[in-house]
Amino acid sequence: MVVNLVLALYLWLPRAGIAAALIPIPEALVLVLLVYLAPGSRWARLVLGAVTGVLIGFSLVEAVFQFVYARSFVPRVDIQMISGLLYLLFGEIGDLAMTLRPVVFALITVVFVTVGILLVRGIDAVLHRARPTGTTMAVVLGAAVVLLVVTGPPRSLTALTTLSWLEDGRVNFVRHDTRPADGSAGQMGPAAEPVPDYTFPGLKDRDIYIFAVEAYGYATISRETMADLVGPSRDRFADALRAEGYEFRSSFLLSPVAGGFSWLAEATFLTGQWIDSQNAFLQLYDASLPTLTEMLHTGGYYTFTLKPGTVHASWPEGWDLFRFEEAMVAFDGDFNYSGPWFSYVPITDQFTLWAAHNRIAELTAPGGPVADTPLLAYYQLVSSHTPFNKIPPLIENWEDLGDGSVYHEREDEIRTFNNSWGGGTEMDEGYSTAISYVFDSLGKYVAEEMDLSRDPIIIVFGDHQAQRPIREQEAHLSVPIHVASRDPEILALFEAEGYRPGLDGGQPPPLALMSTFFPTFARIATSKTERIVRGEANTTGPVR
Repeated sequence: MVVNLVLALYLWLPRAGIAAALIPIPEALVLVLLVYLAPGSRWARLVLGAVTGVLIGFSLVEAVFQFVYARSFVPRVDIQMISGLLYLLFGEIGDLAMTLRPVVFALITVVFVTVGILLVRGIDAVLHRARPTGTTMAVVLGAAVVLLVVTGPPRSLTALTTLSWLEDGRVNFVRHDTRPADGSAGQMGPAAEPVPDYTFPGLKDRDIYIFAVEAYGYATISRETMADLVGPSRDRFADALRAEGYEFRSSFLLSPVAGGFSWLAEATFLTGQWIDSQNAFLQLYDASLPTLTEMLHTGGYYTFTLKPGTVHASWPEGWDLFRFEEAMVAFDGDFNYSGPWFSYVPITDQFTLWAAHNRIAELTAPGGPVADTPLLAYYQLVSSHTPFNKIPPLIENWEDLGDGSVYHEREDEIRTFNNSWGGGTEMDEGYSTAISYVFDSLGKYVAEEMDLSRDPIIIVFGDHQAQRPIREQEAHLSVPIHVASRDPEILALFEAEGYRPGLDGGQPPPLALMSTFFPTFARIATSKTERIVRGEANTTGPVR
């Protein structure tokens, strides 16, 4: 039972049900039998221990990946993530992380092999003291085999490990067509009036603000307790926009990741490809695929983004992959932030919004590069990043944000929770406070500072679900997405794609993959519908 408990980690730990460990797996039976048949053999113990240690290590890592990220461990892909772990533990150590990666992997392997050898020695010692007869062993192992057969097909850890190592992570990308259905603006109806010459008629070439909210997942709606905690701040945000004449259409998208790996969700959202591993992400560089950002950039948009969470390296993919013309990156010192760190990153979302506001004001000022062209502003908000243990206060006067030193001065207002990377006793409280802070910052920004004179389209979405236990044990990995506009025709195009009025969407699963957003958005952007060409278009936004 002890051997089965250890080897079956990948079966019972993700389900938080230790009862599953009582069902035998083939490796546990074979291991006990082999140790029984080779009592006291030093070399047999070493070989069996080494193999057992590797299996234990894989079982544990698989359990962690299933529990936290809701996906299987892919060794050839995920071992690369050791570098990220080193950055997390030791901060900015540059190329040393790459040098240490094989060393750390070797040390981890040695630890698990040692555990395996000790386990085999323990089995040998128990069997040596008990001296069970062959008949006794046959009865015990036979009963275990019967239980294994009765409870279902054998679940082989060895097969799972072997197949995982064979997985190379190659991706077959889909090439999305972002061209309009025809080359002309077109008119419908006998008395159609002249139509503005939009590059993207479905969007009317409006400015677009996209806010990616870290760990904003379906659990904020599906869990009644969480909905009660987060709901008021979301409502305040919605009320701030409605006061300015905006309405919402909402839906859900199934994220490729959970609990972390936000850049993979971002790549999925912007490229329309299913990017669920670092290996798949790296393959994007050689694929020469269109992206949402490139589509807008080619159509005349100024593409601008903020990366307050990019603290360990610069961000070349901003242009090389996504085609952002301008990026404010924390690692490059673009934010001039001198405040304290909060949870995973230093720069708060309110500070990020203020930095963006000041830069956008320069861009859109008379004579600025965006004075007469539309703008795409893509925000990666990070204050709701795990471990949800240190949440900044909302600063009433935006000018007081300065260089962030105000957070040192108001340290007594920082909300702290008993959480860490390994878990905590206040996960719900910390998470809900973090998400509420994000939406309160957004609502305050809309109500007090945001320039809405160009009628921008506003999109807010979550990049992935939070880790368990914040998300339910069997939760799907969907995230909310909200589209806000003053223009009913633009809202109608999203509604025709399945988006529903209000903030909660309400669509039953299965839900659309996050990779469908880009082709959906491209379809909407290039639409030439009767609603647009009747001559009723609102042209208060920038027209090209």
